[in-house]
Amino acid sequence: MASEKSPESPRKCGNPKCSKTSDSVALQQCSRCRKVAYCSKDCQAASWPGHKKQCRRQNYIVKFHLAPNDIKDPHVVRTLSCPADAVFYHLHMALQIAFGWGTIHSFDFAVANPDYKPPEDMMEPMRYRMMMDSTGGRADPSMPQEYLFRVVDPVEQTVFSGIDRVHESPRRHPNTPEKKSDDYKLYQLFDNPKYQGQSSTTIIIYTYDFGDNWEHYLTIEGRADATNDFVCLGGSGHPVAEDVGGVRGWADLKAAYRAAHPTREQRDRRNWFEKACRNRDPAGLAGDGASKWNRDSINYELKSERLFDHFDRLADMTEAQMSQFEQQMRRE
Repeated sequence: MASEKSPESPRKCGNPKCSKTSDSVALQQCSRCRKVAYCSKDCQAASWPGHKKQCRRQNYIVKFHLAPNDIKDPHVVRTLSCPADAVFYHLHMALQIAFGWGTIHSFDFAVANPDYKPPEDMMEPMRYRMMMDSTGGRADPSMPQEYLFRVVDPVEQTVFSGIDRVHESPRRHPNTPEKKSDDYKLYQLFDNPKYQGQSSTTIIIYTYDFGDNWEHYLTIEGRADATNDFVCLGGSGHPVAEDVGGVRGWADLKAAYRAAHPTREQRDRRNWFEKACRNRDPAGLAGDGASKWNRDSINYELKSERLFDHFDRLADMTEAQMSQFEQQMRRE
């Protein structure tokens, strides 16, 4: 005979000096930590001096799906538990680790405009870029607005910033507000009433490398206990090769490894990925290589002290690369 469930005990008001319970009054959760509830605003205010030391916003559980309509064999996905008080630049850093990117291009987080329709004339974006260049970067308000809001890269100069900036111009619009990612926290966007309750229409995208245009689509799947670090909870798919040439280039690289009798071009692709690519993998993608990824290794690198040390080293490398690039340009 199945045992009957014990009735849940009534929840008590979070104010230690109040005796009211959920049996007698509706309790309202603390909107920040969501771990305690109060019978009134007065009880919440009275309890705050003691509660504030342990009151932390819960993490967001966010799935990031790279080019979901184009990369399917296998899908490339990472699900992270993200501290709500982290700034978006730290989320960018975590995603670079989680997806194995080389951190040499610019990025943004953008809220897509559901009313935007891509131009039918493929030359229109090029004409728009030329128009912006001729006006010193000032966008025309009459042009279609692709994004409602952008959180942008605070770094003005990267190895390929010139190329990235050229491709970034159509993303800017006079009616699209922008925030710097090193001064804007996750909860400020994810809890923004303007976008809450619109999960079916609100699309947030993390785009890395405005040339290859790697779009990672965000889905907030839930909340979790607060942590100091980003934590990778799950995923699929080998990290995509840096500067491989977009989704078509990644498909061609995988095809090069699956070919029973690779052409010379396919052998060259393999050699480049294993020896010269920024995020190269000497093991290649043979067999089930395209499905391989390592969650434990990602979480080891996501520890705060290692995460920041990793980006400090990358900054030093980038500065050296920029200096080398400038010297080469002067010689030419």
